[in-house]
Amino acid sequence: MTDIKVFEGITFVSFNEKLGERISAFEIFRKIGDNGIDIDMISVDLAVSDTVCVGFTLADDDLAKMLPLTKSESITAPAVNCGNVKFVVKSEDMINCPGFAARIFTALGEIGCVPLMITTAVDEISVLVRDSDSADVGKALEKLFR
Repeated sequence: MTDIKVFEGITFVSFNEKLGERISAFEIFRKIGDNGIDIDMISVDLAVSDTVCVGFTLADDDLAKMLPLTKSESITAPAVNCGNVKFVVKSEDMINCPGFAARIFTALGEIGCVPLMITTAVDEISVLVRDSDSADVGKALEKLFR
């Protein structure tokens, strides 16, 4: 059985950081948590040899509380994209099943949706999309799994 959950009002935040002895983003995550803000999807990518790109999601309602916590000398001003929708596809069928995620990405490609962010786990795929794509994504996922 495949379960599909939808979460609206999601903000995507990303910033670049010069690598040094410590990664300031990890301290920022601590500050965010200490302030009662729940972050969800997290991506860390070594964008260039001495720069790391950090991205994460949170509820639109928490953006104003979160922004002051991202100040750091080694971090660029964050890029912020609000009003997005997260689809979470959860299925035991994903475990040891090559091609499961490819079916989802093929369905998104067929409707012209370019995800803002993707995270995966053993039995789950989370896909963040623009609100303008969400109705089509919902229909495509329903068609794929129902």
